[in-house]
Amino acid sequence: MAVTNLVRNLRDAELVLHDGTQPTSQSLTVVLDEGDLTWTERVNTIEIKDRGRIAGGHLRKGDEASVSLSFSAKWTQLIGKGADGADPLQLYEFLTLASGTGVASTSADGEQETLTLEFRVIDPAGVASEKVVFEKVYRETLSLSEGDEFNVISFTGKAFVVAPVVSRV
Repeated sequence: MAVTNLVRNLRDAELVLHDGTQPTSQSLTVVLDEGDLTWTERVNTIEIKDRGRIAGGHLRKGDEASVSLSFSAKWTQLIGKGADGADPLQLYEFLTLASGTGVASTSADGEQETLTLEFRVIDPAGVASEKVVFEKVYRETLSLSEGDEFNVISFTGKAFVVAPVVSRV
């Protein structure tokens, strides 16, 4: 595929959340007309010094570190199925694995609850779209703010992987 110089961001994206329901996972697609996504990949390094000095010392790989991520997006409704079983799931319900919705963790029983988050960023020129997938994502904070013009949901968490899987679609 050709590369384009057009900036792609979450205005050109959708977020797809997948749970661990078997045999077929449930998913929720959220069209993101505005929002942001940030992730940080860390590499731990151990510095071995020679009698406290860098000269003569060396470096070793440290322990792997989970990738941290955060995103925010506009929201209009917090609960769907929690209010009426016929309603579609909402982002808040899915991110909190709300009781009564049937959303299941992607982790094994007894482990921290996790989901798979997939950001699909569409190239406006239609030639170089991308997909960023975070597996085994667990929530650290979830903030919601209500406003006159729009409401915002902000999520921070970690993915139990060293980096997301980034690919062209």
